[in-house]
Amino acid sequence: MSYLENPKTIVVKNRFYPKGLREIDIWNYYQKVRSRILKEVAGRDLMFFIAVDINKTIIKRKGTTTRFIQLTNSNYDNVITGRTLSIHNTMKKTEDFGIVDVDVGDDGFQWAKATTADVYDQVIKIPIVREAEIRYTGKTGFHIICHFNKRMNIDTIRFLLRKFLQESNLSKRYTISGKRRPGVPNLDLGRNVFRSGFVSLYSLSTIGLQCMEVPIRRIMSFQQNQARI
Repeated sequence: MSYLENPKTIVVKNRFYPKGLREIDIWNYYQKVRSRILKEVAGRDLMFFIAVDINKTIIKRKGTTTRFIQLTNSNYDNVITGRTLSIHNTMKKTEDFGIVDVDVGDDGFQWAKATTADVYDQVIKIPIVREAEIRYTGKTGFHIICHFNKRMNIDTIRFLLRKFLQESNLSKRYTISGKRRPGVPNLDLGRNVFRSGFVSLYSLSTIGLQCMEVPIRRIMSFQQNQARI
């Protein structure tokens, strides 16, 4: 078991946690979701966002004796600490899913939800998409996870998703690029790159909210406070 030297030390403080989120709160949360986290990260190289001060994190990619971090049942209690704030998976060279990252920045959470619902209704019509799910990333945006019937090269996945989005009516309402323009939601495909990171389902974000699945029927009523721990 990892030892918490300062269990009551606050590492996150914001409008969702006005009294602060402590090391012990983070550690207890990751113990609670242990089995679900292990299922999500199985066999993947990971990125950890480690809290070094209140609302300040650093990224850790390398393990103690390995080039990349992996999380298993045997090392879980030693790797996860009260300062392991956020866990991000990284993409493999081939995958059976792709990610459309809906980014509206600070232009409004309601707008992010409306954009996500609009895009979801279109991507489920893509012939290669078997099904899709919406994940709240724990901050201001959403990921639409597009599941395919077969594994494909990650570059092919990015190409096919971009082609569909650019040829659809969505391109008239949103940008499809690596950066967004002020006042225009962006559909970012930058997660679909080898070793690119994406927040793991059930992980916390760097502001302490959970990454969680949100059913399409509940997307417009979803509030960020529902992702508090």
